[in-house]
Amino acid sequence: MVARATLLAALLLPACGPGEEPAPDVTWDEMDGRRLLIRASLDLRGVRPTADEFAALEADPDALDDLVDGFVDDPRFGDRMADVYAEVVLTRTETWPVSPQSYGMPIPQSVFVNAIGDEVPQMVGHVAREDLPFTELVTGDWTMADPTLSAIWPVEPVSDGWGVSRYTDGRPTAGVLSTNSMWWRYGSTPSNANRKRANAVSRIFLCQDYLHRPIAFDRNVNLLDEGAVADAIQNDPGCINCHSALDPLSGYFYGFWHYNPQLAAEVTNYHPERELLWRDTTGVAPAFYGEPSPGLADLGRQLAADNRLLTCAVQTMTESLLRRDTTLDDTNDLVIHREAFLDGGLTLRSLARSVVASEVYRAAATDDPRAVPTKLVTADLLHDEIEDLTGFRWTLQGGLDALQSEAVGFRTLAGGADGVFVTHSATRPNATLVLVQARLAEAAADHVVRADLSGEGTPRLLTEVDGTETLDSDRDAIVGQVQALHWRIFGRRVDPDGEEVAANLELWQALYDVHGDPERCWAGLVTALLRDPALLLY
Repeated sequence: MVARATLLAALLLPACGPGEEPAPDVTWDEMDGRRLLIRASLDLRGVRPTADEFAALEADPDALDDLVDGFVDDPRFGDRMADVYAEVVLTRTETWPVSPQSYGMPIPQSVFVNAIGDEVPQMVGHVAREDLPFTELVTGDWTMADPTLSAIWPVEPVSDGWGVSRYTDGRPTAGVLSTNSMWWRYGSTPSNANRKRANAVSRIFLCQDYLHRPIAFDRNVNLLDEGAVADAIQNDPGCINCHSALDPLSGYFYGFWHYNPQLAAEVTNYHPERELLWRDTTGVAPAFYGEPSPGLADLGRQLAADNRLLTCAVQTMTESLLRRDTTLDDTNDLVIHREAFLDGGLTLRSLARSVVASEVYRAAATDDPRAVPTKLVTADLLHDEIEDLTGFRWTLQGGLDALQSEAVGFRTLAGGADGVFVTHSATRPNATLVLVQARLAEAAADHVVRADLSGEGTPRLLTEVDGTETLDSDRDAIVGQVQALHWRIFGRRVDPDGEEVAANLELWQALYDVHGDPERCWAGLVTALLRDPALLLY
């Protein structure tokens, strides 16, 4: 954490001091165009490239930059940015203080928890889709809501899907800082006095987590003595190091102070009459790093004016797309991305374009630890790429999405984060992820084969056969379909007499010898292809 804090400071200074030579440029071999096309498409849209996009690259390798550049203009870019920031804000959890029954609503628990958890990520998605400046996230007078939130919270009604809404209970407006879901996720006990909330703001928007700071204080302080602790916070240099900034920041959130967090009427509305409770708790008035202010709306404006907000956004995007922590060695690249962010009007599109254009992002295998030539898909990416290829969503009883639920689903088993107990997606394959991929591949293959061979609608994968062919009756059609599957899923041309086709035909025939049903043969073959490691590593 010390290195990351130093990195943030470095980004606010010139890249090199007077008389210093800039760091030598490092040039890596760029990964091949097909792999880069897949990587950028998954990172920016959540899906694999289409057959037409693979064909365009094959016809003109110089078209790569234009194809990648266009991915940020895809409508799905907003959904990807919502997923990226969901792992930062950590509101997509199924642990909430109240339930649908608290509101007397006969709706599934899954609908309730998903609506609450998605409020803040959907705000990020809206900022991304509409090319709004990033500062809107802390200054906007709006939120995002769906019919469920419209029914339980004091917000303007939204009749269908997710749409822009506004709270109607008179609360101060400061973007995500004014949302219920943010402060339901980051609650407070009386002794904590909103410090958890203050640290959430610092971690998410300034990339400074107080919990990662080294602490050295008087070990003789009796931590069970409330008075002794309060005295240490004000007088012990080791405590003052954090609390001098943390306690004033915590003073902004007393309008969300809940005496009974299990009571729906208590946690649903903002409480302006409680804004001055800091006088009876910490005794420290609201202030932002030495700049006092009267309330929450000012905090949003103070954050928006702080250079660390932009620097942190750059760091967050870079780490999310590289799937690793940034270090001091990344300083030059981060400065470049920050300038692109500023020149682009602080839009997430401009920032993402800069990151995916960097040599580090595009690097093939190298000894330099900054490059990440192979990344592991997140649970969200695995979910989205399989759905795009097959049209299949793995839903469980009650409408729960298996890869987006932890209570009865497989989110963490698939390497995802649950928002509370697991806060980062896996970066390396593990046994449970492979098992989830296997079951997902089986269900998705069965679904897409049935749909494609039904004769209804446009086939997604089985575009060259109608399900009546066998290797004895029409070998050429089956070979052509195998080639088409490799092209659509992997963007790779395979020869009709190549080893890939031979292995696939052998599997197809073995299944036919057992079942005598071409449909089941195709389901087995598509399952095998969807279990390929290339669907996990990109």
